[in-house]
Amino acid sequence: MKLTVLGKFGPFAPDGGATSGYLLQSDKSNVLLDLGSGVLARYKKYKKVEDLSFLILSHLHFDHTADVGVLSYALAFSGRKEKLNVYLPSFNCPLLETIKSIKEFNLIFIEEGKLYRENDLEFSFYKMTHPVLSFGVKIKSDRAVFAYTGDTTENENLKELVKNSNLSLCDGAFIESDYMQGKPHMSIKQACALSNYFEGRVLVTHLNEKYTSEQLQEEIREFKNAEIAVEGKSYEF
Repeated sequence: MKLTVLGKFGPFAPDGGATSGYLLQSDKSNVLLDLGSGVLARYKKYKKVEDLSFLILSHLHFDHTADVGVLSYALAFSGRKEKLNVYLPSFNCPLLETIKSIKEFNLIFIEEGKLYRENDLEFSFYKMTHPVLSFGVKIKSDRAVFAYTGDTTENENLKELVKNSNLSLCDGAFIESDYMQGKPHMSIKQACALSNYFEGRVLVTHLNEKYTSEQLQEEIREFKNAEIAVEGKSYEF
């Protein structure tokens, strides 16, 4: 599989950046994981909109969903005839009501513990800890395992989520000196420490624009299997 980072920032992006959005590709699938501001235009550098297999929205915060409406326009203009499967949490909020009104989407509400299959992939969801209902997802092909935490703090499901993964994309919004209990995201070091539970790589994302690359690299220095996500970079595994 191959993961391309389309947007890595949260809750908003710096000039020229994008918020959360990732393209996961396998032999037969092109999957978007979240669709933050600026992500759709970057996706189109790699694949056509009509080639999108399905979309997963980890939760319904704007920095993960800002481009959902414009995706519906792009699908309509693409000539694609079949609806796009969109996996998302179900909870009462105005944004969900808006998404329900999009005729280009076939909404599939996430059920924790259920095994889903599309094309050459099977995947399942794990409830995370965030101010709104949020899910991590584990995706398997016949050759690799990928995990994405979405937005979360530390919780008992994380170990099982990342178990046996070749690459885990993990929320690490704070450097350690800015982190305290009650924050809605993990610190970078907490994200990196998940590498203790599997043999693959940790890719840290959902980064705050205020941190310099030097600060970010210092946070991961002690972790051999951890990297800071780079927008536009592809990671094969």
